[in-house]
Amino acid sequence: MKMSRKHLEKFLVQWQEYETTLTRILPRSLLRMDPDLGEEIHHLLFCRDAIEEDLARFSDDPKLTAYRAKMAALDAELLLRHAEILAHYPVRYYRAYRKRHGIPPSHWWWYLDEIEKVMGAAAERRDVARM
Repeated sequence: MKMSRKHLEKFLVQWQEYETTLTRILPRSLLRMDPDLGEEIHHLLFCRDAIEEDLARFSDDPKLTAYRAKMAALDAELLLRHAEILAHYPVRYYRAYRKRHGIPPSHWWWYLDEIEKVMGAAAERRDVARM
């Protein structure tokens, strides 16, 4: 399915929000112990959800190819910061949100508190699929 201009504009806004929050706002907020840090993390995770939804929905749209490649780098940065995020954002929030909304492990950003387990399971699935 091809992405409409309106959807592309919405995607680009979510993308910019995710990238800016992850690369600029979050590092500053962590450094300053910003009281709004929880809201920034919450926003970051919701933006990542919106991006994932569009990437899946418009999986064959060539306009998103470059963003898929960039997403790997941004996700790597999120993974590198997961311990810092967890130190400032209650683990119980992730568990309650996942349970309440039925978030699958494929949306690993909601599993930062269990990231090793989730990533290990994903790697096992990839290994089995290659056989």
